[in-house]
Amino acid sequence: MAYEYFTFTVSDPDKTDLVIVSVTDSRTGYTVRTALPQSGKQTASIMAFAGARFSRSALSAEELFQEIRQAGSNANEKLANIFRNYGHSSVADMAQLFAYIEQIPDHYSTIFFNETSVGGGQQRSTRYQDFGKSIPLGLDSIGISQEVKDYSKINDALLDLQQYALDKYQYWQSELTTQYIKAYGIDSTNKSETGALTARVFDSTRYFLPSGLMNKTSLAYITSAREWARLISVFKASYEKELICLGEQLEVLFAPEESYAKEIHYTAEAPDLIRHTEADMITRYNLSELQRYLIDELQIENSLDLSTSISYHSLEVELLDMQLSAGEKILLQHIITLYPNAGIASILQWIKTLTAEQEIALSQILFKDFNHHKQMGNLFRVNTHSFVLTSSNSELRDLNRHRAWGRYIPALNTQNYEAVLYSGYTLPLYLTDNPALSSIREEFEKDMQGYYVKLQDFIALTREYDWFPQYIWTQLLPFGHIFISIFHASPKEISYMTQLRVRPGGHINYRYLAYELARLGANSDPLLSALIPSHLTQPDPVSREEFIDRS
Repeated sequence: MAYEYFTFTVSDPDKTDLVIVSVTDSRTGYTVRTALPQSGKQTASIMAFAGARFSRSALSAEELFQEIRQAGSNANEKLANIFRNYGHSSVADMAQLFAYIEQIPDHYSTIFFNETSVGGGQQRSTRYQDFGKSIPLGLDSIGISQEVKDYSKINDALLDLQQYALDKYQYWQSELTTQYIKAYGIDSTNKSETGALTARVFDSTRYFLPSGLMNKTSLAYITSAREWARLISVFKASYEKELICLGEQLEVLFAPEESYAKEIHYTAEAPDLIRHTEADMITRYNLSELQRYLIDELQIENSLDLSTSISYHSLEVELLDMQLSAGEKILLQHIITLYPNAGIASILQWIKTLTAEQEIALSQILFKDFNHHKQMGNLFRVNTHSFVLTSSNSELRDLNRHRAWGRYIPALNTQNYEAVLYSGYTLPLYLTDNPALSSIREEFEKDMQGYYVKLQDFIALTREYDWFPQYIWTQLLPFGHIFISIFHASPKEISYMTQLRVRPGGHINYRYLAYELARLGANSDPLLSALIPSHLTQPDPVSREEFIDRS
């Protein structure tokens, strides 16, 4: 791997306590970091090797550590030997590695959390931090050369579109602060009430923020070497150049070339466990083959209800028919990836027309080439209860971090970028459901529509240029844009997440969604009726008490 793009730095532990190793990529401006013990030992490898020895040794953990030290063993090399020669990739699960990923587009953090459920992490919040000082980014930020045709025209339009969003974000911060104070009787001398007010305003104004590009974010995540390797392989298979770069950057952070690591005095924690990181192209190839079969052999496009306009949609949760099989749900998720503007009902109706022979042929395509080394992704993760959420990116980014739930978001996987535009948008329930704010809702929505007019003009302009990366259109969708999603869970996950998220303190929209998930889950079976306990009441966007409650 070429290292000319990467700049390594190692912190002074007298200033940072732990040693912080950082890698910055000149192609994207992203920075990834990891924290190391001061000892210079490969702590993660030693701990994982001691754990691996449990299967064939009666020694205690302390005795195993002593054995490793007395033998002068290189735990990383021994783990790599197990990994390489015996196929025990599970040993890589015990080597936990921490990464801090900074200044990436918010859209990529959504992809990151959606892709992995094996680990824990946090992301920079949009409800406690002001993004009003963000700076619109031009084509140079995504590596577009000024030598391309009509560079200045496209660059000016890109900057203008982002500036419009930023102006509206700043305007509505001031306007909604004033209006919410009036509508909810906020005491401006009460710190608790003004703190809640600030969060509610940010909940609302972030609907204008683009999903990525100038909207940068940072996250911290810990997971195993095995999972980091899988994530790297997934990112390398992306159609998006910047995600490929991020995959390469993470690989360099965790597994730098040995000679280079010695040169900068960096002892990586478990470099030999970051293996099998080649691009995992199976999903991409299978989706392409599936689309050809659906069009050429089954003429699917004649049966789908495809949306071609942008409009407001209210928040909605739909429980899919409990009689749907796992295979039907998996096929649904593949089809909506190819046609993200297709109505769910029309897809399911079409699936019911398939013959047994056609279903077998489809199965051969869907599952082709997957095995225990190349595992299936979220396209295949279903459960007893499956819900379709009509909600904006604003709510989805919070719900997306519930790792126990299966989550599938077509907009994160499709290459039909323009079709995603026709999902439409939603609005904060404070504006749609509180009569005192109805006039403000009209102005707010008019400004949202103004952004979409400019976005459609930008898409029409850039569609003509082969050099323009169309995946940027998705990053320009506002936070208020609807990202249709399919969530899967058993009653256990439904109970935990819904009771956690319905409580006052959170964003009113995702509190409503959590309540609907609980209500529909409880109503699906008399034996599950207690999933929605009596104390769990529907969130009220008009309630002053709930507005100021930050519990």
